[in-house]
Amino acid sequence: MNIQNVGAIILTYSDIEKTVACLRAVHEQAEVPYRIVVCDNGSGNEYADKIYEEWIKIAQEHNLDEPVEVYANDRSGAKLVFLRLEENKGVGGGFNEALRFLLYDTECQAFWVMHHDTEPKNYVLSALLEHVQEGDEKIGMVGTTLIYKDSDLQECAGGGYWRSWVGKAKLLDSGYDKFSHSDQKEIVQKLDYVNGASCLISRELINAIGLYDERLYMFYEDVEYGLRAKKAGFALTWAPGARVYHYAPNAEQLTPVLNFTEEPELTPDVDYLYMRNRFYLLRKENAFAYILGIIFIPLLLLSRNFKGQKGRLKLIINAVMDGLNRKMHKIHG
Repeated sequence: MNIQNVGAIILTYSDIEKTVACLRAVHEQAEVPYRIVVCDNGSGNEYADKIYEEWIKIAQEHNLDEPVEVYANDRSGAKLVFLRLEENKGVGGGFNEALRFLLYDTECQAFWVMHHDTEPKNYVLSALLEHVQEGDEKIGMVGTTLIYKDSDLQECAGGGYWRSWVGKAKLLDSGYDKFSHSDQKEIVQKLDYVNGASCLISRELINAIGLYDERLYMFYEDVEYGLRAKKAGFALTWAPGARVYHYAPNAEQLTPVLNFTEEPELTPDVDYLYMRNRFYLLRKENAFAYILGIIFIPLLLLSRNFKGQKGRLKLIINAVMDGLNRKMHKIHG
């Protein structure tokens, strides 16, 4: 697959400093993206205005035209676009808005999507393109090497695999030293999804399977997309040299507690979404999902008790049952 033009997408929400740092890193790529879209996911003017102002300064430093500010459903052929959304559409929904915007440009053959709290090294896009053009496989997505920003540990090598009998996604090479990782071919054989914090998606894949499932809102949207891509006959791969630093939530909690429970520390509303989406995907991928859900509820409650969250009995039961019954509202009331 010969990809010439890549549209870069940065999805941001209520964070000026990290978004500006990510923007600088993208502009300093050895292989410059064909177009760059910053999608503000309903942050409000206080944040969005400041990010836009800072981006104008960055563009001037690189002798580029100023970014053009647009709103959802607007169109622009500008190379730099600041796309404002009026409400937070979640991770999948936010990326989808930016992808729809760039899909109108037929010159864009692939899309480098990333969260605002990532900082790619200046050769990331070059490394991604090298791997998407290798071999005869129909490659749909290329993952990066994600490294926790404030440590020397890897978040993952490319992405992870889906454990269908427990309904969990497991990151590959998580916790490895940042300069140590498994063989590339070994990782690729295990990949069921690429981590959506930073990855390359081909237009061919989007044409074939569509966009992210917006019902998931946040959590597991990248897992679902990877599983769907593989079912459609697309290969997933990993560019080891595409090194991206990530301010991942709960990175500071790499402790025996987290390793035991395998769940991050989350607020109740976000915990609900995390659990609900996990069991929604389990229902989608496993015929025995209801039986497994009943088995796992006591184990989930045990893990919450272990972390001092004894008041989440109702939340866990609602999350599991809503996921199994495909009740996919945004936040549980």
